[in-house]
Amino acid sequence: MIVFSHDSEAGTIYCYFTELTEGQVSYDLEYPAALLLDQAGAIIGFRLDLDDEITLDQLELILDKPHAYLDTQTGYLRVTISDEEPAQEVALPANAIIDLDDDGVILGVDIALEPEHQQEAVLQRLAPFMVALDDAPAGPDGPVVFAVPSAEEEDYDEEQDEDEQTAAEDEEPFDEPDLQPAESPAAPLIQLPEGQFRSGYVALVGKPNVGKSTLLNRLLGQKVSIVSPRPQTTRVPVRGILHRPDAQIVFIDTPGIHVPRHKLGNFMVEVARRSIPDADVVCMMVDISKPPSKLDIRIANELKRARAARLLILNKVDIRSDGQAHLQAYRDLSDWDMELAISARRGLGLEAFVDEIVRRLPLGTPLYPSDQVSDQTERQIASELVREQVLYNIEQEVPHSVAVEVDEWEEKENATYIRMTINVEKESQKGILIGSGGAMLKKIGSAARSQIERLLGRQVFLDLWVKARPNWRDDPNSLNWLGYRSKDWR
Repeated sequence: MIVFSHDSEAGTIYCYFTELTEGQVSYDLEYPAALLLDQAGAIIGFRLDLDDEITLDQLELILDKPHAYLDTQTGYLRVTISDEEPAQEVALPANAIIDLDDDGVILGVDIALEPEHQQEAVLQRLAPFMVALDDAPAGPDGPVVFAVPSAEEEDYDEEQDEDEQTAAEDEEPFDEPDLQPAESPAAPLIQLPEGQFRSGYVALVGKPNVGKSTLLNRLLGQKVSIVSPRPQTTRVPVRGILHRPDAQIVFIDTPGIHVPRHKLGNFMVEVARRSIPDADVVCMMVDISKPPSKLDIRIANELKRARAARLLILNKVDIRSDGQAHLQAYRDLSDWDMELAISARRGLGLEAFVDEIVRRLPLGTPLYPSDQVSDQTERQIASELVREQVLYNIEQEVPHSVAVEVDEWEEKENATYIRMTINVEKESQKGILIGSGGAMLKKIGSAARSQIERLLGRQVFLDLWVKARPNWRDDPNSLNWLGYRSKDWR
């Protein structure tokens, strides 16, 4: 027998194939889904549109159920509460989230419902199989989903976000809002006794281009996460370690939450979402110069289920705008433990920001050595610095199709020799990257080399090559090869 739970606030149903224990879910995948309805339009099950990445061994818990069937020709997996044939199959705009354990066995499925499918009459057939969320057989944090908005709802896409450019340095700041701690049922803050030490993880979340990477670099005083005016610059979680005499803060700069359009996008949203449950403090960063979008609302709704302290970080207070008018709308998104106004670009308000985080961290010991500022290796940062220059210098869609891999790294007597390959998706993109007579590739290489030299503190010989790897953003093998494998980013 299968079991369901319904989260009316998140607008999802979760189907359990086994009793879950804390920490059992190791990673997840996304696949298209459809609801199976009876003659009256009530839900009697669902369909997952699987591909050959999923094996029969991974489906063992599901196929053991009496009303689960896999069509090996189409890849359709149908799971129902009875043996009756569905009268309708309604495809959903949001992919289903499939939770897996360390062995890759599927444990449960999280399905985002459309508003019309959340009515009591539509869910009534599932009622005998429902358990309350508080009693659901899941870990303490429960399933967390960033649902993809429907086509009618969506007011956010890559093109819109590309227009959200960083304000010029000479713009005048607007009057900073009078920010006070939001009332919250969270535990009271504890004054740190002298000699005690605090340490913990702080997740920086938000939609693309709100300044998460800029904030991290400013806090650490050096670049550990690349930045650009383009959305979705950060692709993997980057940990930056801030050391104080009384605390060690491990900031996790997550990829911007967005509407995924390919498997790389699914990976980015997945690893960002996974950073939330284990964090000691979650900071939702927003652009106060603009009103909340539907994507801001969705992210805030998901954070309501986090057990950590939730801080609302109002960035870009240095931009003259109607920020004061937008403040209440952001306050209303959730019950925040604290709201803070900052400018990541100019460093305004960061001292108070760090102090508030330290007050909320648990007592503990240092998590990283005192001389370490990032979990990224020099090779990883160097490859990202090359991609950063592509983002700055190449227009249109090419930058989103770029992945950089280090082929050779050799320490010589007076310099470091580095050979990298810039992967693109189409042969036509190679010509754009190389440019007439190799001019564009030389420009990218020259700018990246100077930054890598500052990183390493020595002379660098940088040898760049361009290769077409067709459709790599939707090819699981290419994603694994290039380091975008969700199991590696826990």
